Amino acid sequence: MTLESGFLATSGPSARFAFVTPADVNPATPAALEETLRDKRFGMVFQPIVDLTRRQVFAYEALVRPHLHSSPPALIADSARHGRLGLLGRTLREASILGCPDHSLFINVQPDELLEHFLVQPDDPIFNHTQPVFLELTEAVPLQRLDLCGQMLQEIQARGVHVVVDDLGSGYSNLRYLADLKPRVVKLDRELITGLRPGTRRFTLVRALVRLCNELGAMVVAECIETAEELAAVMDAGCHLGQGYVLARPALPPPPMVWPLG
Repeated sequence: MTLESGFLATSGPSARFAFVTPADVNPATPAALEETLRDKRFGMVFQPIVDLTRRQVFAYEALVRPHLHSSPPALIADSARHGRLGLLGRTLREASILGCPDHSLFINVQPDELLEHFLVQPDDPIFNHTQPVFLELTEAVPLQRLDLCGQMLQEIQARGVHVVVDDLGSGYSNLRYLADLKPRVVKLDRELITGLRPGTRRFTLVRALVRLCNELGAMVVAECIETAEELAAVMDAGCHLGQGYVLARPALPPPPMVWPLG
C-alpha cells in the first residue's frame, strides 16, 4: 500500500474497515468533516519507534492522512470548530488499532479531547488493544486546565495506558508537564535533534534532558532523525528510543525498520 492508502468503513451496523486509495476520493466540500466522520474518509499510516539499544521496533506511531482536508491540522481544526474533536479522536483510535493490531501503539491525542470525556469511557478502543498503548499529547495542555486534564490522565494511566509528553525542550511549561503528568515516555523537540553533533552545547543540553528524564522514570524518544550522524549523536546522548526517516518512513502496512549504522 502507498503512504496515502487507508481505511474506509462500509455503511451499516456491522460496518468494517476496507482499504481505499486517494484516487477515488472526492475534493473537499463544506461537509467534509461530516463525511470524514461518517464514512471514515481518511488513511492511517504507521512509523516505527525504535529501541536504539536492541535495534528493534519498540512501537508504532499512528498518523492520520485525511482525504477531504488539506492536512491533519486542518482536519483537527475543523473538528474543534464544530465540537466534534472527541468523536474524531475516538474514530482515529479505532482505525489505528485496526491498522496495527499486533504492536504497541503511540496514538496522538488533542488535550481538548480530555474535556469531552471520550477517553475515560470504558468502551474506548484503546482499552481493547492487546498491546501497550501510549497516548501522546500533541500540543501543550493549557496551564489553567492542567489539573483537570491531569486527573483524567491519571484515571487512564490507572487502567494501564501510558502517557507521552511531546516536544520537551520547546518551552518552560513542558517541564511542568514532565513533573505533573508523570509520563512514561518523553519526546524531545525536533529542533534539539536536527543537526545534533557531539561536543556542541546543544548536545550537552540533550544529554542533560535525558538524564533528567531517567531520574523521573521516563524513557526518551529522539524524533525526526533524518541522518545517520543524528542517529549516532542521539545514541551518544543516551536516548532510549528513536524515530525518523532514517529508520523508516510512515507507511501502511506498518513498515519494518532499517538500521543505517554499521
